[in-house]
Amino acid sequence: MSIQNNDLIDLVQSTFSVDQYKSKIGDDKNVVVLAFEVKDAEPAKDLSLFIETGHDCIDVDVSPGPDKDGNYKVFVELQRNSKLFDSIDNILKDITRVDESANSFMFNAYKSDMPSNWNRQNFESSVYSSSYDYEMATNPEAQEISERIKFLNKY
Repeated sequence: MSIQNNDLIDLVQSTFSVDQYKSKIGDDKNVVVLAFEVKDAEPAKDLSLFIETGHDCIDVDVSPGPDKDGNYKVFVELQRNSKLFDSIDNILKDITRVDESANSFMFNAYKSDMPSNWNRQNFESSVYSSSYDYEMATNPEAQEISERIKFLNKY
């Protein structure tokens, strides 16, 4: 079965999450997890297959059951690298082809409560594209070691 233009109209939520879930495949410093909410199980499976076949993803999976609102999550795992914004942007453009109602995306990033408009500037200010930056931001031991090295370099 292949998805046609607007087959998922009004089924994909326009707000998605970036880096708010743990990777099941790799280390979080190397993998970013996107989560899209979809109304109903079958459309979620369709979106999962659509994304998986059209993009260079590490893994794509659908939640086993619905959330409290009856939505299913489609989890997409991508490599954390300098091309991350473009990879996500291409996925969003493809989602718009199968659900034209989802044309102004918002996203919640790591430890953020308020959604931001999807654009490069908001992405770069709230998502870590490099493993090093992610590690420095999320690992207190790495931060401490970095501070010690900076201190020692002064001598």
